[in-house]
Amino acid sequence: MRDVAALEKTRVYDRCVLRVEFPDRACLTARFHPREPCSAAYAVVAAAVRPGLVFSLFAAPPRRDLPRDGTASLLDLGLVPAARVFISFAGGHSSSADVLSEASLRRMDCDAAEDAVPESLPVVPGGGCEAAGPLAAGGTGKKRGKPSWLKT
Repeated sequence: MRDVAALEKTRVYDRCVLRVEFPDRACLTARFHPREPCSAAYAVVAAAVRPGLVFSLFAAPPRRDLPRDGTASLLDLGLVPAARVFISFAGGHSSSADVLSEASLRRMDCDAAEDAVPESLPVVPGGGCEAAGPLAAGGTGKKRGKPSWLKT
């Protein structure tokens, strides 16, 4: 009876978003079904990193290592609806360029090129505003003095 009441109170999510954060703050974002095993997250990350690298995933704080086996689902681990998961490497790699596969780096470069901000124009010394006087400096043209409400 309590299980039914607890199930009725829980929210139902149709997806789980995991952001895997590398040591240099680069992120890999993936979507999963909440009932998928944790091994699915390991499979996605393994496809993005170089073959043969030994890594582990953990959630923090406090540090909870995510199991590699397929017994626990993302919902059971408390990673639904969204969570930030960190990755650690056995060799102590600190740069994502050292650990990501060539295909992942190319995909990341294409995404960065699309999101790039156009370069700004250089400032011309002595150019700009031609006007002079109190209005050019952003003032209202009124003489600044002591406010009328201030009594001395």
